[in-house]
Amino acid sequence: MPDLSAFVPALAIALLAIVLIWFAFGTQLNIRRGNRVLGWLQDGLPALGPRATLRWLGSSVAALSIVHPAAPYRGADVLVVLEPRDLGLLWALARRRGRRDVIILRLNLVRAPRFGADLVDPHGWSPGGMGSSDLTEAGKRTASNGRVYRVRDDGRAPITELAEQWDALERASGGVWRLTVSQTVPHLEVHALPPDLRGSGSARLFSAVRELAELVSAPPAQPPGR
Repeated sequence: MPDLSAFVPALAIALLAIVLIWFAFGTQLNIRRGNRVLGWLQDGLPALGPRATLRWLGSSVAALSIVHPAAPYRGADVLVVLEPRDLGLLWALARRRGRRDVIILRLNLVRAPRFGADLVDPHGWSPGGMGSSDLTEAGKRTASNGRVYRVRDDGRAPITELAEQWDALERASGGVWRLTVSQTVPHLEVHALPPDLRGSGSARLFSAVRELAELVSAPPAQPPGR
């Protein structure tokens, strides 16, 4: 019987080579994909502010920070969170759990919202730590595309108007996974999937985000006669 121990070093070297080759290939694939999404975002970014700085956090996250954000924003960050294509096994597991490339907008507003709400697609993937424990279940809604999402709020949120904004975001993107309104920063967070990047630009998405920001930061209505 042949001595298999002689093959162990060669097998280990071969496996290491496969991992390194996959890592290099996956990294380049992610960077190309990220640059395509960033190019698509360029069309609408001026709605947030005149200039943005870009940082790559590894090969799976591109972070845009808006310089001198325009009203109604006090601060604005856009994250392009990509699937971990550079880590083959992790990528397969992540896709099985529903992870896809996603655009995350984190916005601080000049006027903080007067309510809290969290609208979530239960089949979507989101980073951990989202949502507030102070919110209570407010039922489910069906989006214009037929997908059902869960709603939680603090009892003061204009659920119907937020549902309309969810639909507007759906039409301007490849789908929405989360819409969170908070009285603490970030005041507004939206998780949206990139659409077909060969289609129209991102201006519609950022226009819908602005309408949402204006809704959640609107001052309270004055009583009649005042």
